[in-house]
Amino acid sequence: MLYVNLEYTLCFKLGALSKRQCSGIKIQNPSSALLPWKGKVAEPRSVKMKLEEGKTYRWCSCGLSPEQPWCNDECLRPGLTNLRPVEFKVEKTGVYSLCNCKYTEKRPLCDGAHRKVVSKRPRDLDATPMVNYHDSPVYHGVASKLGYRQKSGKSFVY
Repeated sequence: MLYVNLEYTLCFKLGALSKRQCSGIKIQNPSSALLPWKGKVAEPRSVKMKLEEGKTYRWCSCGLSPEQPWCNDECLRPGLTNLRPVEFKVEKTGVYSLCNCKYTEKRPLCDGAHRKVVSKRPRDLDATPMVNYHDSPVYHGVASKLGYRQKSGKSFVY
């Protein structure tokens, strides 16, 4: 059985052992980089940034931080998301293309996944206490018992 340490990038002439194929990035918290969930699309494009060797960076994987592509710990609020920032260091100073759509398979690097992203927002981010009602007495009764209000402010008179 082959054991691969995810903090260390191994490259061979025939291929790489990890998804970060010879990228020059060392992930400090591999479990955050391997989570299957995808975050909110911050922008459907990559961001090129100069990163310095030896410095630890925290890439936002949830897409909720206003300081994209960096994390501001917005995701740590209870009940907001299961995603966590990906902490990493680069092996040499240079310009790197960081993902901003959050759908990359090579976190935190861009792999072009933003070209395939159709929806820019997960459905749960659009949830609201205001609801559009269908004109139905049954729906009206259930909605009233649940405490929903009409979006337009109209009363339920039939």
